[in-house]
Amino acid sequence: MKIIHTFVTPKVSNEKQKLLDDHLFHENIQRCKLFAKIVIIFEALLILKNLSSRHVPDHGQLEFSLNTYIVLYLLLLGISAGMLLLIHRYETSDFHTDRQLKLLQFGLYSFFTFFMVWGAVVTLVDQKEYGHVMAFVINFMCISILFYASNKSILKMYILPIAVLVIGLPFYQPSKSILMGHYINLLVFFFFCWVASRMLYSSNATNFLNKLLLKETNHRLAAKITENEKINLEMAMVNEQLKKIAIMDELTKIPNRRGFQQYIQEMLIYNNQKRNVSIMMLDIDAFKLFNDHYGHLEGDKVLTAVAQTIQICIQSTSSFIARFGGEEFVIALFDFDSSETERLAKTIQEAIMELNIPHEYSPVSHHLTISIGLVTGQVTNEKEIEQLMEKADNALYQAKSKGRNRVEYDGMLGNRVLTRKAFIKHK
Repeated sequence: MKIIHTFVTPKVSNEKQKLLDDHLFHENIQRCKLFAKIVIIFEALLILKNLSSRHVPDHGQLEFSLNTYIVLYLLLLGISAGMLLLIHRYETSDFHTDRQLKLLQFGLYSFFTFFMVWGAVVTLVDQKEYGHVMAFVINFMCISILFYASNKSILKMYILPIAVLVIGLPFYQPSKSILMGHYINLLVFFFFCWVASRMLYSSNATNFLNKLLLKETNHRLAAKITENEKINLEMAMVNEQLKKIAIMDELTKIPNRRGFQQYIQEMLIYNNQKRNVSIMMLDIDAFKLFNDHYGHLEGDKVLTAVAQTIQICIQSTSSFIARFGGEEFVIALFDFDSSETERLAKTIQEAIMELNIPHEYSPVSHHLTISIGLVTGQVTNEKEIEQLMEKADNALYQAKSKGRNRVEYDGMLGNRVLTRKAFIKHK
């Protein structure tokens, strides 16, 4: 089976078959061009050899004899030159019609067929003097090896030269034993030339088709890689979006507690030295009463309005706001001193009051107000941040205990004893 596969070209689609035919066509053009040049050189040398050996009579003048060999040499030389001219016109033309391509393809087949017929004629002429078939054998072998053609095409090319030789040999070779030896040797030779032709054609065609397959595989692989990269990019975008969602408060559109912790971690990683940090805890006054009387939908609107107002107040500073839970918010300010922090707290408190959101059930005011607790200290790690937040939380409870709608700074608290548990009844 392996031997059979050597002679069989893989079955392919019409598109690939056309590509294969184009490839073999251009291969044959290049081979024909080189072969025609070699033939011209050899025929020119043979013509010169024949002319140099012409007879010189006794009177000293050269005698020119146009014998059969010179005619045959000149004929093959002229045909080869014409083939080179045809190929040159094809290669220098910018556009080729189907008719021109078919003409050139016909010219290639005709040239190679003529070359083998020419070898058969020379062999017939040789029978009178030499009795060998070398000219035909060489020409037949050259075409079988050099020219890429399908099995049907190569067999068609074989028919005419073989017919000329087989039919003509009895007329030029009188010896029946020599004639029979020629036929037997030529039969074996024809077979092996055909085998060599099929092996070379199949090998070239298979290599070309394998290259096409490899190119297609590479294209598919490249497309798959591009597709995977696109998917990975989309997944990365989705993951990034999920991360943003995970650290954002859905209602107020500001970071949540997890986002606040991530921000603190990043800020501390960038700088290992002690940094001045202010923590501000904010709480909407009497928010439970607001929800109970105005409804949770209105309460949600208030939370959003308060968050966005605070965001506007701090956006020009290197600070960070997050919703800490319920109606509580937290702000972290890096590299602020205590006086700057207090001024910002007052600005936020006034901005909330300027919203003029009605709150008839507040024990502090007829409009919505907030209480703020803040603290400033130097920190190097998250544990110290937690300590600051605890102090800010205590300051917030102190602000609540002192009547709400105020800013309370931890530095002014002294040794206060109010705790979260104790504060619940005041809230």
